[in-house]
Amino acid sequence: MSSSTMPMPGSMRLAFLAWLVSAVVLALAGGSFLFTAQTQRQDSQGLLTLGVLGVALGVLTAFYALRLRHGKRSSRETLTTLGLIAGVPLLFRGPSLMALGVLLLACAALLWLPSSGRYFAARDPKAPKRRLTGRR
Repeated sequence: MSSSTMPMPGSMRLAFLAWLVSAVVLALAGGSFLFTAQTQRQDSQGLLTLGVLGVALGVLTAFYALRLRHGKRSSRETLTTLGLIAGVPLLFRGPSLMALGVLLLACAALLWLPSSGRYFAARDPKAPKRRLTGRR
C-alpha cells in the first residue's frame, strides 16, 4: 500500500479528535480568563495574560491537530511537547484543570502507539542520516 493511500488508523483518528477537543477547551479556558479579567479589578493583568496564552495555545493546538491528518511527524512532536509542558502542571491545579491535564497527556500518549508510529513512518518518513565526515 502506498504511503499516500494508507488509511488513518483508529488511534490516529481518536488522537486527531481528542486534540481538536483539547484545542477548543484551551481556547474556551483562555476566553474565560479574558472575560474574568474584564470583570475583576484584582489580578486583571495576570488573568489577561493567562487568557491570551490559553487562546494562543488553543489556536496552536488546532493548527497542529490539523497537520496530524496529513501524517506530519513535526505535528506529533509539537503536540507531545505541548501535552507534556501544559498537561503535567495542570494535574496539580484542582479538579477541573486536572481533567484538562489528563486529556492533554492522554492525547500525547495516543500519538506514540505502535499503529500511530507506523502511520507516521509511512506518511512522513525520516530523512536518511548524513555522515559527519562529509564522505558518502
